[in-house]
Amino acid sequence: MKLYGLLRQLSYLKTTVRSSYGKGVKAWAKLIYYSFFRINKFIIMRINLDNQNVTENTLQGVSFFLNHQHDLATHRSMVKLPREFFCDQFHKVSNCCLGMYYGEIAYIHWIYFQGDFSRFLKIGNDSAEISYVITLPEYRGHGISTAAFCYSLMWLKERGIRNVFAVVHEDNTASLKSFAKAGFANVGSTFSFGLFNRKVLV
Repeated sequence: MKLYGLLRQLSYLKTTVRSSYGKGVKAWAKLIYYSFFRINKFIIMRINLDNQNVTENTLQGVSFFLNHQHDLATHRSMVKLPREFFCDQFHKVSNCCLGMYYGEIAYIHWIYFQGDFSRFLKIGNDSAEISYVITLPEYRGHGISTAAFCYSLMWLKERGIRNVFAVVHEDNTASLKSFAKAGFANVGSTFSFGLFNRKVLV
């Protein structure tokens, strides 16, 4: 990632810390610890779509939209959102799944293909990665992320993608469970320390 991308992410730091770690001094201490003083292990998860029967997981009051950049831009101008809602600005990625809960913005993840910047993966031509996943704190516990994964997997299968990957921090139990519920399995691991990320060919 270029310096511009890193600087761009810093502009959303406050809302990112709140969404990931909570409020207060402890939240900022966690950010500093995980970012600069710890070797972080990440679990690589994968689902093979060749023989996978992916079905839509509908939730009351929840709707999903793929690649509705205009809608995303509108919400970004109205609400202070964490960095996960701005990946198109610092990664230049163009595919996202936006989740709404009774008309309010609640969720996003981005879909990376070969040629897109990926923090941990070297993505092949028949693969994709779901990354920068976040459900806003006030909408967690409704199963939105798992439903969003299924929604995107259907779209990816229609486009001939065979394998979809996700890279999740080992301490992010909720996200690991959400991916597992959508059919993803643990296929390996990688790590980061500071700005260094070990990349894996998939």
